Amino acid sequence: MCYHYLMSLFSTPKAVLWPRVESLDLYLDKSSDNISSADINLWRSLTEAEAKSLSLLFSQNKVKNCTVLIPDDVVFTKSFIYDSEITTIDKSEVLTLAKSFVTFKINPDYIDYELIPASGKTIILAHIFDRTKIDALKINLEALKQVNFTFESVSQAISKIISLHFDGEYFLVYPLSDNEYTLSLSRKDKVYLTANLKGPTLDVQKIVNYSNLYFTSPTTKFYLPSDIDLGIDATSNLDKTPYYQSQIAAELKKPANLPLPVLGALAIIGKDISSTRRSMENKKNFLPFIAVFLVTAIIASAVIILVLNKNNSDLENPLANTSPTPTIISEIPTETPVPTVPPVDKDIKIQVLNATDINGQAATLKETLTALGFTDITVGNSSQKLTENVIKLKADQSSASAYFQSQLADSFSAQITDDLSASSTYDAVFYIGTDLSTSSSATSTPPVSATVTPEEE
Repeated sequence: MCYHYLMSLFSTPKAVLWPRVESLDLYLDKSSDNISSADINLWRSLTEAEAKSLSLLFSQNKVKNCTVLIPDDVVFTKSFIYDSEITTIDKSEVLTLAKSFVTFKINPDYIDYELIPASGKTIILAHIFDRTKIDALKINLEALKQVNFTFESVSQAISKIISLHFDGEYFLVYPLSDNEYTLSLSRKDKVYLTANLKGPTLDVQKIVNYSNLYFTSPTTKFYLPSDIDLGIDATSNLDKTPYYQSQIAAELKKPANLPLPVLGALAIIGKDISSTRRSMENKKNFLPFIAVFLVTAIIASAVIILVLNKNNSDLENPLANTSPTPTIISEIPTETPVPTVPPVDKDIKIQVLNATDINGQAATLKETLTALGFTDITVGNSSQKLTENVIKLKADQSSASAYFQSQLADSFSAQITDDLSASSTYDAVFYIGTDLSTSSSATSTPPVSATVTPEEE
C-alpha cells in the first residue's frame, strides 16, 4: 500500500467519513440533517453488530461515494533533508530516518515518499502509515461493497483550502480537543510535516527554526482558529492570521456546520474549488471587495451586518491538517534550575564532526543546534574515532560552556574544553563519540548528510 493509493482522488465526494478514536462521524453534502455519528471504532476489527450498524448508516443516507479523512497520527507526515541533490534514495534509508519519530512499528510497505529539489539539497517528504490501524480500516470498509471510497489526510484536506488564498509557506493550527492541537507546515497545498502540541499556550519557536531547513527562510506565517483564545509563544515576529470556518463554508457554498477538514475533502476537485479560485484571481484587491460586501450587507439588514462584520474580518486569507505524540518537536522540557547562563553569540562558526561509524549523526546534531538558533554550522567526519562526546571552544568563547552544558544536557552530554586553537577557522568544534539515537530528547529531524568537511582545529 502506498500514499498515492490511499490519498488518490477520483471525484468530488458526496460524503465524508471521519473515524475518531472510539467513534465516527459521517458528513453529508446537504444543507440539513447532514451529520450522523456512531460509537464505532474503525481502527480495530468490528463485531458483527457493529458491521451491520455501519452498513445501515451508509444505506440509510444513500451514500455511494465517500472520502475518508485519515488522522495525522495514522498517516504521519515528516520531511528530512539530504545535503545534496539526489533523484533516488533507498526506502530502507527513509525507514531509518523515520523510525525514531513514530510510536508504532514501521512496515516498509507502509512508507511512501517523494524527493523535492531545494537549492543544492533534497527534501525527502515522507508519509508513514500505522499498518495495524490502516489494515483494520481497510477490512472494515471493504464490507461496504456498495460504496466507493477515496482517502485524504486531515492536514492535506485543509491545505487545499488555504492554497486558494496563499501561495507561500505557512503554519496552521487546528484544534483536536481542549488544549490539544495539530500544527502543520505547508507550502501551498503540500504538507511538509505535522505535529501534535498541547497547551493553552503553544511554544512554536523550535519548529519555526526547523522550517528554515526546508525553505529559504524561517516560516513565520501562522493561521490560527478564530474562535479560540490561543497563546502562541515565540521569539520570532509572527504574522498571525485568524481563519473563519463559516466564511470558508460560505465561499465554497457548503453548510456552515461542517468542520474545516470536511469542507476541504468535499471541495477537493470540481467547481467549488475552481470557481472560488477564479473569483480570487479576478480580485485585484481583496480587502476593498470585503468593504463593498459589508456596505451592501448593512443596507440589506442590521442583523446581517452584525454577523458578517464578525465573520468577514481578516478575510484576505481565509484558511484552511493527526500526528503521533513523538513529533519532530516537543514542548521544551522543564529544566533543573541552574545559575544564570551568559548569553551566547548565535553567529559563531561551529563545526560538527562525527567520530563514530554511525551515519548521519553530524546532521542530527546540526539540526539540534539550528533549533537553538545557530546559523553557521558545518558538518563532516572526524579522522579520529571517539567513545565520548567532546566540545572544544576557543578561549574567547569559554563562557559558552555553561550554555551548551545546560541546553544540550539531554541530547548531547559532552566534555567541554576551551583549548581550541586560536587559529582555527571555527569558534567551536563538536565531536560526536556516542550513538545520538539513544538520547531521550532527540526531537530534531535527522537528515542524511552527503558532505564531508576536513577536520580542522
